[in-house]
Amino acid sequence: MKKLIAIIVTIFSFIGIGYMTVFAEETSTEPTTEPATNIETTESTVQSYIYSDYDDLVNQLEEELYDDIYQEVYDEVYEDILLQFTSEAYDSIYDDIELSLQNRLAELNILNDDTQNKIYDVVEIANQTVVGIENYLGTDGVSVGSGVIYDYDSETDLYYLITNYHVIEDGDNYKVRFENENTVTANLLNYDADADIALLSFSGEDLDVIQVAALGSSSDLKKGQILIAAGHSQGFDFFNSITFGVVAGLDRMIDGESITFIQHDAAINSGNSGGPIFNLDGEVVGINVLKYADEEIEGMGFSIPIDLVIEIIENS
Repeated sequence: MKKLIAIIVTIFSFIGIGYMTVFAEETSTEPTTEPATNIETTESTVQSYIYSDYDDLVNQLEEELYDDIYQEVYDEVYEDILLQFTSEAYDSIYDDIELSLQNRLAELNILNDDTQNKIYDVVEIANQTVVGIENYLGTDGVSVGSGVIYDYDSETDLYYLITNYHVIEDGDNYKVRFENENTVTANLLNYDADADIALLSFSGEDLDVIQVAALGSSSDLKKGQILIAAGHSQGFDFFNSITFGVVAGLDRMIDGESITFIQHDAAINSGNSGGPIFNLDGEVVGINVLKYADEEIEGMGFSIPIDLVIEIIENS
């Protein structure tokens, strides 16, 4: 390590300009060819400074000494860090980072698995509760659509379901169709043409126990919330298709309609009318009614809020 010995020899002042010479001795130890013997050698250098005043001289000396001392201190600190930062320390830090990453990935996987399992649960509810609706005028078929079973009365052995009014409009008798293609006769209980909601019932006689879907609350919905739509896209050849989306908007007004709608981007098509949209808790939060179809429009479906449907049910 360098040893600097600064010796001020003479100082001359000429009209505010000074001249100074500094001798610096650098002492180093060099090994010789003889064993166990070191010889110290000293080299002398001369550094001259021209300065305008005392402060200028001090600044020049500080700059020279700072660079030299800084390098010495840096070398000492660097060597000290290398001595302390052993391979064991590196391995310990690496292990800590790897463990932290593994924990974060595990949390992410748990979250993904939880969401996926909820989707599976909702799909199972939809498979059990979403049915087909066939509308007839006499023996002539008028239309088909979807419906969801929302209640069961054990005393009367009657099931109750929701569909759209336009699904049963212009007909005089109706059938409920199951995925195994069996059908039962349904009775129209009530409807609200303005809200496009119709309520039907059918007997559970000779039927296996049918699951009932829980009705949730559309007032709790938030923009961006995940939704799952169920229904028979393009008819019964695609019975109980499942589509996935999010709430795109709430309280949407549509020209010519007297109510507000839930807008979502889950794919719905002809045949989905009357089918439900579920939240991830498996609750029905809306009834699909229509979509905008145009070359310039993509993913704009609309559902009747379930809160309005519940009002119609309670007033029936």
